[in-house]
Amino acid sequence: MKKIVAYIALLLVLAPALRAQTLQEYLVTSGENNPLLKARFAEYQAALEKVPQAGALPDPEANFGLFLKPMERLMGNQVGEASIMQMFPWFGTLGAARNEANYMAQMKFASFIEAKINLYHDVRTTWLGMYRIDEEVQLLERELAILQALERIALARYKSAPAGAAPGPARQSPGTSSSGSMGSTTTGSAASGMAGMGGGSAGGNTSSKAGSSTGMTGGGMTSMASSGSSMVDVILIRVQVKDLENRLLLLRDSKKPLQVAFNNLLNRQPGQEIQLADTLQPVALPAALALIQDSILQNHPMLKMYEWDEKAREAQYRMAQLMGRPMLGLGLNYMVFKPRMDEATEMRMGGKNMVMPMVTVTLPIYRKKYNAAKREAKFEQEAAALKKEAAENELFTELENLLYDYQRATSTLQLLEEQIELNEQAIRLLTTNYTVAGAGIDEILRQRQAILGYKQQQLQAITDQHIAVSAINRMMNSDY
Repeated sequence: MKKIVAYIALLLVLAPALRAQTLQEYLVTSGENNPLLKARFAEYQAALEKVPQAGALPDPEANFGLFLKPMERLMGNQVGEASIMQMFPWFGTLGAARNEANYMAQMKFASFIEAKINLYHDVRTTWLGMYRIDEEVQLLERELAILQALERIALARYKSAPAGAAPGPARQSPGTSSSGSMGSTTTGSAASGMAGMGGGSAGGNTSSKAGSSTGMTGGGMTSMASSGSSMVDVILIRVQVKDLENRLLLLRDSKKPLQVAFNNLLNRQPGQEIQLADTLQPVALPAALALIQDSILQNHPMLKMYEWDEKAREAQYRMAQLMGRPMLGLGLNYMVFKPRMDEATEMRMGGKNMVMPMVTVTLPIYRKKYNAAKREAKFEQEAAALKKEAAENELFTELENLLYDYQRATSTLQLLEEQIELNEQAIRLLTTNYTVAGAGIDEILRQRQAILGYKQQQLQAITDQHIAVSAINRMMNSDY
């Protein structure tokens, strides 16, 4: 009883680890662990920290002075002074700077979103590639088992051929039937015909022996042909088996790089096991074409990034305008005095410290740099608008290619379904004919090669369809 309880507890502990993960869970794991995605988010957080920096006032300036020899003034001997000054940009300048920094931070966030949807698409694509390889391996293994069964049938026919080498076999080739009829005709009343074919040296008393000899020779050649053709069948099948074994070896090796790439996307150990789907069904487009196009225009992060860039350049232009206006400075000057002796009265005079308010105004008279800054912002804004337009054209071109890939995969699936069904019917008939009559192994192998190729194309088409839908969802910035 204690052992049973211990086993149950162990299963409860290991249940989360043993549970098969779905593709959606892999996407969540990649979003949490991928270092590149974390870097993009850290860049966004760093850009957010620039907003309070851009909107802050310049640091105040404090000055301290000490006279090595007190300066004589009317108010006494000045020992030192201290001043503090705070500069204030023109009204609205700090707001424009904050807006620019905020828009730049939003650009970083759009870059983070783009990295996320690209990561999710890479995870899906790699996962689908491994699924295709696994399914193709199972397909080739099933085909290999069928060919091995066919090889056993051909080998059994070859081994049983000598026992069935008696005259009058159950399966006769056209050559055997012709020989048999020739022998019987020769044995019959056509002695003069045989004498003519045999030449003048052949006498009538040998015609019966010749006919009997011809019939036996035909039966022997039939058994030898049957035996030889069965051995050729075995060799042909073994050639196909060897080819499938080599292809299986290459396929299993090709999965390793995809497994390492997938685990690296999730930032896991390269050799960690990956759970794949049992069967993928055909998938529909996420929406109608008009809705897909609208979603791309509204939600694609690259277009969002250029929109934020335009707004940032607009704020930059506004800031360049305001920077060309005077800055105001307010401050205080504190002067320290000590009393001085008046030589005439010999009395101590002054000695009271003074506080003096100060106002400072900058004079932006060198206008070239301000005008250049405004032109720079305008050009940058124009460049952002043109980049957005170019990105829209590229995205719609990519969308058209993806729609073509999707339609091609869908049409291929429909066509292959019919071809596979017809080929399977032909193979069943050919296999039955070979089992009964021992003829047609070449055609069986050709048909099996054809149906294997069709099933591989079917597998490729369904993965291409899912990859195209994943890419369209990536362009729409939509997770499914």
